[in-house]
Amino acid sequence: MSVVRLTQRALPVLVLAGLAAAPAAAVEPEQFSRACKRQDLIGVWRVMRLGVPPGSAIDRSDPAFLPHQRYVFHSNATMAHVTQEVPFSPEEQRGLAKLPAPDLWSLESDGRLVRQRDGVAAVEKADCRVMTYPVKDPKTSQPTAQVGDVLLTDRPRDERPATRRLLRRIGQAR
Repeated sequence: MSVVRLTQRALPVLVLAGLAAAPAAAVEPEQFSRACKRQDLIGVWRVMRLGVPPGSAIDRSDPAFLPHQRYVFHSNATMAHVTQEVPFSPEEQRGLAKLPAPDLWSLESDGRLVRQRDGVAAVEKADCRVMTYPVKDPKTSQPTAQVGDVLLTDRPRDERPATRRLLRRIGQAR
């Protein structure tokens, strides 16, 4: 019988492999990431990967699941989440930092992102983690997480992990 030991450097390899599923019990988020701080989020972000738990129903008409997504976090605690079916053109990409930001955002002390969408009574929450180690997914050729990338895990009312998004900063916001 042989024993395989995982070093702290090897642990992040498991993270993206489980992006759509719950993380392995032996791997704690603190081993490859830290809670988000306000200054971590300000900027324009591209969604690199989108994952949902196995067996989850996905409404493909819901804009939250469109293939091309950007988040824009402004220093005045406003934000925008932009989704579209086709890639962003260079003009659209340059204009993202100037987008009107109808939603409000804040971070709780534990790094949880709180979002109040314009015209929606319910507050949305997501665990927000900044990657402190590079992460490689051994099962796919999908993008890997880099140091500084952000992992958002939506937490619906039942508190079970739902959608996960891996974000990478692509620009500055106002």
